[in-house]
Amino acid sequence: MVKESMLAAGERVVFTAHAHWKNLVVPVLVTVLAGAATAVVLLELAPDTERQAWLRWAVGVVAVVLVLWFGLRPFLAWVTSTDTLTTRRLISRRGVLAREGKDIPIDRVHSVSYRQSLLDRVLGCGTLVVQTAGDNSDVELFDVARIEHRILQMQEVMLDEDIPAEGRTTREEPDV
Repeated sequence: MVKESMLAAGERVVFTAHAHWKNLVVPVLVTVLAGAATAVVLLELAPDTERQAWLRWAVGVVAVVLVLWFGLRPFLAWVTSTDTLTTRRLISRRGVLAREGKDIPIDRVHSVSYRQSLLDRVLGCGTLVVQTAGDNSDVELFDVARIEHRILQMQEVMLDEDIPAEGRTTREEPDV
């Protein structure tokens, strides 16, 4: 998320978004299945706490490692990864411990397109491809939720005008 202190004078946030929720399906399933499997093993296969203590500890450790690696790590990556469109730039931030960021000035954007698989179309997400001036000019934002709405918002900022399909008729200007 972009802090207000990181914005230039007169710059305002149009939207801030995380990747689509579909990225959390596998971590949630892994967490639920690891918990269920642990409960079954501890209650049914190793009920004797004294003679099967090593097995119970091993099952617990394996379950914790699975949940941390396949459940918590992807969730933290999802939470700490954001894409923000302001009136002047597109800001992308990624990473939990080590951070990676990319800022693209809007005036350098040449075109905006998107790609969607069948599942993406059903869920309303996709990959937003932003082409900018310069070498290695394609920047891809994966699993952008409400992809068509986000493209319209980018076009509004790039053209500095409202697009009637968004349901607004005039741009609201602040009082000076």
